[in-house]
Amino acid sequence: MSERRFQRIGLVFHPQRPHARGLAEAVAEVLRETGREPVLISSEELRNGALVSGWDLALTFGGDGLLLHVARYAAPAGVPLLGINLGRVGFLTEIEPEEWAEQLQKVWEGRYWIERRLMLTAYQIREGQRRGPYPALNDVVVGRMGLGRVVRIRAEIDGRYFTTYIGDGLIVATPTGSTAYALAAGGPILPPELKNIVLVPIAPHLSLDRAVVLDEGARVSLTVHTEGKAALTVDGMGDYPLEEGDRVEIAAAPFSACFLRLRDRSYFYRLLAARLRRMVADEDAR
Repeated sequence: MSERRFQRIGLVFHPQRPHARGLAEAVAEVLRETGREPVLISSEELRNGALVSGWDLALTFGGDGLLLHVARYAAPAGVPLLGINLGRVGFLTEIEPEEWAEQLQKVWEGRYWIERRLMLTAYQIREGQRRGPYPALNDVVVGRMGLGRVVRIRAEIDGRYFTTYIGDGLIVATPTGSTAYALAAGGPILPPELKNIVLVPIAPHLSLDRAVVLDEGARVSLTVHTEGKAALTVDGMGDYPLEEGDRVEIAAAPFSACFLRLRDRSYFYRLLAARLRRMVADEDAR
Protein backbone atom coordinates (compact mmCIF):
# COMPACT_ATOMS: atom_id res chain seq x y z
CA MET A 1 0.00 0.00 0.00
CA SER A 2 1.13 3.56 -0.71
CA GLU A 3 0.07 6.87 0.71
CA ARG A 4 1.07 9.00 -2.26
CA ARG A 5 -1.50 11.56 -3.29
CA PHE A 6 -2.15 11.97 -7.00
CA GLN A 7 -3.73 15.35 -7.57
CA ARG A 8 -2.26 16.89 -10.74
CA ILE A 9 -2.12 14.21 -13.43
CA GLY A 10 -0.65 14.52 -16.89
CA LEU A 11 -2.58 12.62 -19.56
CA VAL A 12 -0.32 12.13 -22.58
CA PHE A 13 -1.94 10.65 -25.69
CA HIS A 14 -0.43 9.45 -28.96
CA PRO A 15 -1.92 11.62 -31.73
CA GLN A 16 -1.70 8.83 -34.33
CA ARG A 17 -3.30 6.11 -32.20
CA PRO A 18 -7.02 5.64 -32.94
CA HIS A 19 -9.23 6.53 -29.98
CA ALA A 20 -6.26 7.71 -27.85
CA ARG A 21 -7.45 11.30 -27.50
CA GLY A 22 -11.07 10.27 -26.93
CA LEU A 23 -10.10 7.86 -24.17
CA ALA A 24 -7.81 10.45 -22.57
CA GLU A 25 -10.65 12.98 -22.58
CA ALA A 26 -13.01 10.46 -20.96
CA VAL A 27 -10.49 9.75 -18.21
CA ALA A 28 -9.88 13.48 -17.74
CA GLU A 29 -13.60 14.05 -17.17
CA VAL A 30 -13.71 11.38 -14.46
CA LEU A 31 -10.64 12.84 -12.81
CA ARG A 32 -12.30 16.26 -12.65
CA GLU A 33 -15.39 14.72 -11.07
CA THR A 34 -13.21 13.23 -8.32
CA GLY A 35 -11.57 16.57 -7.58
CA ARG A 36 -8.30 15.91 -9.39
CA GLU A 37 -6.60 18.17 -11.90
CA PRO A 38 -5.94 16.51 -15.28
CA VAL A 39 -3.53 18.06 -17.80
CA LEU A 40 -4.37 16.78 -21.29
CA ILE A 41 -1.48 16.91 -23.77
CA SER A 42 -0.31 15.13 -26.92
CA SER A 43 3.12 13.53 -27.20
CA GLU A 44 3.99 16.10 -29.87
CA GLU A 45 3.30 18.94 -27.45
CA LEU A 46 5.42 17.21 -24.84
CA ARG A 47 8.27 17.04 -27.34
CA ASN A 48 7.94 20.76 -27.83
CA GLY A 49 8.83 21.49 -24.24
CA ALA A 50 5.75 21.13 -22.06
CA LEU A 51 6.77 20.84 -18.41
CA VAL A 52 5.95 17.80 -16.29
CA SER A 53 7.66 18.87 -13.09
CA GLY A 54 4.36 19.86 -11.48
CA TRP A 55 2.67 16.53 -12.16
CA ASP A 56 2.06 13.86 -9.53
CA LEU A 57 1.59 11.15 -12.17
CA ALA A 58 2.05 10.75 -15.94
CA LEU A 59 -0.71 8.63 -17.47
CA THR A 60 -0.04 7.60 -21.09
CA PHE A 61 -2.44 6.53 -23.84
CA GLY A 62 -0.50 4.62 -26.47
CA GLY A 63 2.07 1.87 -26.66
CA ASP A 64 5.51 1.17 -25.27
CA GLY A 65 7.08 3.72 -27.60
CA LEU A 66 5.02 6.50 -26.04
CA LEU A 67 6.09 5.44 -22.55
CA LEU A 68 9.73 5.52 -23.64
CA HIS A 69 9.23 9.04 -24.93
CA VAL A 70 7.41 10.32 -21.83
CA ALA A 71 9.97 8.71 -19.51
CA ARG A 72 12.66 11.03 -20.90
CA TYR A 73 10.78 13.97 -19.37
CA ALA A 74 9.04 12.37 -16.39
CA ALA A 75 11.94 10.44 -14.85
CA PRO A 76 14.28 13.43 -14.34
CA ALA A 77 11.38 15.27 -12.68
CA GLY A 78 10.61 12.33 -10.37
CA VAL A 79 7.15 11.81 -11.89
CA PRO A 80 5.93 8.17 -11.86
CA LEU A 81 4.52 6.57 -15.02
CA LEU A 82 1.42 4.50 -15.71
CA GLY A 83 0.53 3.33 -19.22
CA ILE A 84 -2.85 2.47 -20.74
CA ASN A 85 -2.06 0.10 -23.59
CA LEU A 86 -3.21 1.12 -27.06
CA GLY A 87 -0.25 -0.55 -28.75
CA ARG A 88 0.59 -4.08 -29.87
CA VAL A 89 3.15 -5.43 -27.41
CA GLY A 90 2.34 -3.74 -24.11
CA PHE A 91 5.61 -4.72 -22.44
CA LEU A 92 5.81 -1.50 -20.41
CA THR A 93 2.17 -0.46 -20.21
CA GLU A 94 0.06 -1.68 -17.32
CA ILE A 95 -3.66 -1.19 -18.04
CA GLU A 96 -5.85 -2.42 -20.89
CA PRO A 97 -8.24 0.24 -22.22
CA GLU A 98 -11.44 -1.60 -21.26
CA GLU A 99 -10.42 -1.82 -17.59
CA TRP A 100 -9.10 1.67 -16.91
CA ALA A 101 -11.84 2.72 -14.46
CA GLU A 102 -11.36 -0.32 -12.23
CA GLN A 103 -7.56 -0.19 -12.36
CA LEU A 104 -7.30 3.53 -11.67
CA GLN A 105 -9.49 3.06 -8.62
CA LYS A 106 -6.84 0.69 -7.28
CA VAL A 107 -4.27 3.43 -7.78
CA TRP A 108 -6.34 5.98 -5.85
CA GLU A 109 -6.70 3.43 -3.04
CA GLY A 110 -2.92 2.90 -2.93
CA ARG A 111 -3.02 -0.72 -4.13
CA TYR A 112 0.09 -0.54 -6.30
CA TRP A 113 3.86 -0.92 -6.04
CA ILE A 114 6.68 1.09 -7.59
CA GLU A 115 9.04 -0.53 -10.08
CA ARG A 116 12.27 1.45 -10.49
CA ARG A 117 14.13 1.00 -13.76
CA LEU A 118 17.66 2.07 -14.60
CA MET A 119 18.05 4.86 -17.12
CA LEU A 120 21.15 5.94 -19.03
CA THR A 121 22.52 9.37 -19.83
CA ALA A 122 24.55 9.88 -23.01
CA TYR A 123 26.67 12.80 -24.18
CA GLN A 124 28.21 13.40 -27.60
CA ILE A 125 31.70 14.94 -27.53
CA ARG A 126 33.11 16.67 -30.61
CA GLU A 127 36.32 18.69 -30.54
CA GLY A 128 35.93 19.24 -26.81
CA GLN A 129 32.31 20.41 -27.08
CA ARG A 130 29.75 18.31 -25.21
CA ARG A 131 26.21 17.88 -26.50
CA GLY A 132 23.40 16.43 -24.42
CA PRO A 133 22.39 15.03 -22.06
CA TYR A 134 20.33 12.41 -23.88
CA PRO A 135 18.37 10.25 -21.40
CA ALA A 136 17.51 6.67 -22.41
CA LEU A 137 15.26 4.03 -20.87
CA ASN A 138 15.93 1.32 -23.47
CA ASP A 139 19.27 1.88 -25.14
CA VAL A 140 21.89 4.08 -26.70
CA VAL A 141 23.07 2.90 -30.13
CA VAL A 142 26.18 3.98 -32.01
CA GLY A 143 26.17 2.61 -35.55
CA ARG A 144 26.50 3.20 -39.23
CA MET A 145 23.84 5.03 -41.23
CA GLY A 146 22.49 3.15 -44.24
CA LEU A 147 24.50 0.75 -46.35
CA GLY A 148 28.21 1.28 -46.59
CA ARG A 149 31.40 0.61 -44.73
CA VAL A 150 31.59 -0.88 -41.26
CA VAL A 151 32.10 1.41 -38.30
CA ARG A 152 34.95 0.97 -35.84
CA ILE A 153 34.13 1.81 -32.25
CA ARG A 154 36.87 2.05 -29.66
CA ALA A 155 35.29 1.16 -26.34
CA GLU A 156 36.64 2.22 -22.96
CA ILE A 157 35.15 1.18 -19.62
CA ASP A 158 35.89 3.31 -16.59
CA GLY A 159 38.64 5.11 -18.47
CA ARG A 160 40.51 2.00 -19.61
CA TYR A 161 40.62 0.51 -23.09
CA PHE A 162 38.33 -2.52 -23.44
CA THR A 163 38.08 -3.49 -27.13
CA THR A 164 37.40 -2.15 -30.61
CA TYR A 165 34.12 -3.22 -32.16
CA ILE A 166 34.00 -3.58 -35.94
CA GLY A 167 30.63 -4.03 -37.59
CA ASP A 168 27.29 -2.27 -37.95
CA GLY A 169 27.44 -0.75 -34.48
CA LEU A 170 27.07 -1.25 -30.76
CA ILE A 171 24.02 -1.25 -28.47
CA VAL A 172 24.43 -0.01 -24.90
CA ALA A 173 21.26 -1.21 -23.19
CA THR A 174 19.53 -1.13 -19.83
CA PRO A 175 17.69 -4.18 -18.45
CA THR A 176 14.53 -2.61 -19.93
CA GLY A 177 16.25 -2.45 -23.32
CA SER A 178 17.50 -6.02 -23.00
CA THR A 179 14.14 -7.22 -24.36
CA ALA A 180 14.16 -4.76 -27.27
CA TYR A 181 16.83 -4.17 -29.95
CA ALA A 182 19.51 -5.81 -27.79
CA LEU A 183 17.51 -9.06 -27.71
CA ALA A 184 17.16 -9.03 -31.51
CA ALA A 185 20.94 -8.62 -31.75
CA GLY A 186 21.56 -11.67 -29.56
CA GLY A 187 21.91 -10.09 -26.13
CA PRO A 188 20.81 -11.59 -22.78
CA ILE A 189 17.47 -10.94 -21.10
CA LEU A 190 17.76 -9.15 -17.75
CA PRO A 191 15.00 -8.66 -15.15
CA PRO A 192 13.78 -5.04 -15.27
CA GLU A 193 14.89 -3.94 -11.79
CA LEU A 194 18.52 -4.97 -12.17
CA LYS A 195 21.01 -2.10 -12.41
CA ASN A 196 23.38 -3.54 -15.01
CA ILE A 197 24.39 -2.13 -18.39
CA VAL A 198 24.71 -4.43 -21.43
CA LEU A 199 26.99 -4.02 -24.45
CA VAL A 200 25.71 -5.86 -27.53
CA PRO A 201 27.58 -5.66 -30.87
CA ILE A 202 25.55 -5.41 -34.08
CA ALA A 203 26.72 -7.73 -36.88
CA PRO A 204 30.32 -7.81 -35.61
CA HIS A 205 33.13 -8.58 -38.07
CA LEU A 206 36.46 -9.96 -36.84
CA SER A 207 35.88 -8.45 -33.40
CA LEU A 208 34.26 -9.34 -30.07
CA ASP A 209 30.92 -10.95 -30.92
CA ARG A 210 29.52 -11.61 -27.44
CA ALA A 211 27.38 -9.44 -25.21
CA VAL A 212 29.05 -8.07 -22.09
CA VAL A 213 27.17 -7.22 -18.88
CA LEU A 214 28.58 -4.31 -16.89
CA ASP A 215 28.00 -3.03 -13.38
CA GLU A 216 25.58 -0.15 -12.83
CA GLY A 217 28.41 2.21 -11.95
CA ALA A 218 30.38 1.54 -15.14
CA ARG A 219 31.13 4.46 -17.43
CA VAL A 220 31.35 3.67 -21.13
CA SER A 221 33.20 5.81 -23.66
CA LEU A 222 32.83 5.05 -27.38
CA THR A 223 35.03 6.72 -30.00
CA VAL A 224 33.90 6.46 -33.61
CA HIS A 225 36.22 5.70 -36.52
CA THR A 226 34.53 5.38 -39.90
CA GLU A 227 34.93 6.27 -43.55
CA GLY A 228 31.15 6.32 -43.97
CA LYS A 229 28.29 7.89 -42.06
CA ALA A 230 27.52 7.05 -38.45
CA ALA A 231 24.91 8.17 -35.94
CA LEU A 232 23.91 8.16 -32.30
CA THR A 233 20.36 6.93 -31.63
CA VAL A 234 18.66 7.14 -28.23
CA ASP A 235 15.65 4.91 -27.53
CA GLY A 236 15.13 4.61 -31.27
CA MET A 237 14.43 8.34 -31.54
CA GLY A 238 16.52 10.82 -33.47
CA ASP A 239 19.69 10.16 -35.40
CA TYR A 240 22.47 12.46 -34.23
CA PRO A 241 25.22 12.38 -36.90
CA LEU A 242 28.64 11.26 -35.73
CA GLU A 243 31.90 12.22 -37.39
CA GLU A 244 35.34 10.65 -37.33
CA GLY A 245 36.78 10.98 -33.83
CA ASP A 246 33.47 11.84 -32.13
CA ARG A 247 33.06 10.30 -28.69
CA VAL A 248 29.90 9.15 -26.94
CA GLU A 249 29.98 8.91 -23.14
CA ILE A 250 27.34 6.77 -21.44
CA ALA A 251 26.62 6.09 -17.78
CA ALA A 252 23.72 5.33 -15.45
CA ALA A 253 21.49 8.36 -15.02
CA PRO A 254 21.17 9.95 -11.55
CA PHE A 255 17.42 9.19 -11.68
CA SER A 256 15.25 6.14 -12.36
CA ALA A 257 12.08 5.63 -14.33
CA CYS A 258 9.36 4.83 -11.78
CA PHE A 259 6.45 2.71 -13.01
CA LEU A 260 3.24 2.15 -11.06
CA ARG A 261 2.49 -1.59 -11.11
CA LEU A 262 -0.84 -3.19 -10.27
CA ARG A 263 0.11 -6.76 -11.18
CA ASP A 264 2.08 -9.05 -8.87
CA ARG A 265 5.86 -8.85 -8.93
CA SER A 266 6.29 -12.00 -11.03
CA TYR A 267 4.42 -10.44 -13.98
CA PHE A 268 7.61 -9.89 -16.01
CA TYR A 269 8.36 -13.58 -16.51
CA ARG A 270 4.81 -14.44 -17.57
CA LEU A 271 4.75 -11.51 -19.98
CA LEU A 272 8.17 -12.44 -21.32
CA ALA A 273 7.14 -16.06 -21.90
CA ALA A 274 3.99 -14.94 -23.72
CA ARG A 275 5.98 -12.59 -25.92
CA LEU A 276 8.57 -15.24 -26.77
CA ARG A 277 5.81 -17.71 -27.68
CA ARG A 278 4.30 -15.06 -29.95
CA MET A 279 7.67 -14.44 -31.60
CA VAL A 280 8.07 -18.17 -32.29
CA ALA A 281 4.52 -18.42 -33.65
CA ASP A 282 5.09 -15.43 -35.93
CA GLU A 283 8.31 -16.98 -37.21
CA ASP A 284 6.63 -20.35 -37.84
CA ALA A 285 3.82 -18.62 -39.75
CA ARG A 286 6.23 -17.10 -42.28
